Amino acid sequence: MAPARPSENVRVLVRVRPFLSREIERDDEEVVKTVGDRSVQVINGVTSNGRGQTGTAYQFDKCFGNDTTQDELFKQSGVSGLLDHVLEGYSATVFAYGPTGSGKTFTITGKPDNINRNGSGDASDGIVIRSIEALFTKVRELTGEGRQFKIRGSCVEIYNESVVDLISYNKATGRRDKLQLPVRFDPSRGSFFVNDLTYGKCPAEEDLLRLYMRALRNRTVASHELNRDSSRSHALFTIYVDSMVQDEGGGIATRHGKITFVDLAGSERLKASKSEGTTLKETGAINKSIFTLGKVISSLCDRRKRDPVPYRDSKLTQLLMDSIGGTSLTLMLACVSPAASYLSESVRTLDYASRAKNIKNKPVVLLDETQGIIQGLKRELDALRNENKALRDALNSSARASINTAMSAPESDAHASLPRDPSPSRGGAGMRHSIGSFSQGRE
Repeated sequence: MAPARPSENVRVLVRVRPFLSREIERDDEEVVKTVGDRSVQVINGVTSNGRGQTGTAYQFDKCFGNDTTQDELFKQSGVSGLLDHVLEGYSATVFAYGPTGSGKTFTITGKPDNINRNGSGDASDGIVIRSIEALFTKVRELTGEGRQFKIRGSCVEIYNESVVDLISYNKATGRRDKLQLPVRFDPSRGSFFVNDLTYGKCPAEEDLLRLYMRALRNRTVASHELNRDSSRSHALFTIYVDSMVQDEGGGIATRHGKITFVDLAGSERLKASKSEGTTLKETGAINKSIFTLGKVISSLCDRRKRDPVPYRDSKLTQLLMDSIGGTSLTLMLACVSPAASYLSESVRTLDYASRAKNIKNKPVVLLDETQGIIQGLKRELDALRNENKALRDALNSSARASINTAMSAPESDAHASLPRDPSPSRGGAGMRHSIGSFSQGRE
């Protein structure tokens, strides 16, 4: 790894979705709305005299109201800046957080059915599609003059606490239990990874789009009372960017950037969703992992606690370890409903999002292992050179100070320091005698 950037807080954005048709039909009251571009106001009651309303205001890095288009969200979210850092060799994460039906999948993906039927290019395209297009535009601009890029993709879902490879899995014919992958810990990087994961090489933009559409087709969804197309798993789509630059000596320096887009399944109220059978089991697993994610966020924000951060308590938090409190540049998109019927879920989401702003990450550039060792040795060599120079400067300064002290001493003191002749001195006879004796001695 290369030297780390200064610590950076997780950036948190909030999106308030529009009212759904069923909420309009039952005349749901608007209790969550944006105020300006950095504040969200929650109306949670009325004043004691009944003439006004009481509420809570939350401040975030950016807030998007219910009239925000997908294009406006992408351009103002800062995702394009994250892609620039990925091309430099950094890791980045964009993840959507919120209750079921809050618009997370629409924000990250768009409309999956439209994408699978018509491909990209629709106004409803989400952050992932727009990021793929922007990434390849940047790659085309930077390629050349000794710089090349290789791009790969992977996608997994966490379903009932099992990790499934959505690239190699075929939803129509495959058996999900045969493709469950283990999650391992990498001590050298201090994070978890999925073992035996399939990576698709994507030399062109169309290749990466096809890979993503394949993953979307294989993802698990179901319908219940709160959401007609409810995601029953957490999905993590990762784009890997290997940047190869030729240095002055003719060697190739490779940096391994990546960006992960996380579409979390939303927490659900069992009574409201009326889940049963398989869907009930899925809801329990989703709520458990979201609860663990909340514990991790709370633990990272509470500096008084000395207990280990509970990353290991769920597969989701294991795979997000690098993103939350790790070495990634992270952007969190909290999605909420404006409706009064979702008030408790919206407040809970905003509370966690507000805490997440305090999480600090330490981004680093990912290099090849050999290059990382070379970089470390170069840093040690530079440190030794600086130390050597400081010692030489100190010795030279001390020597000059000693010489200056000797030269500035009074003349009487200098004479007093010379040895005195013990013989009597009468008109220089003693000195002449000494010289004569010396001459005789030489003969």
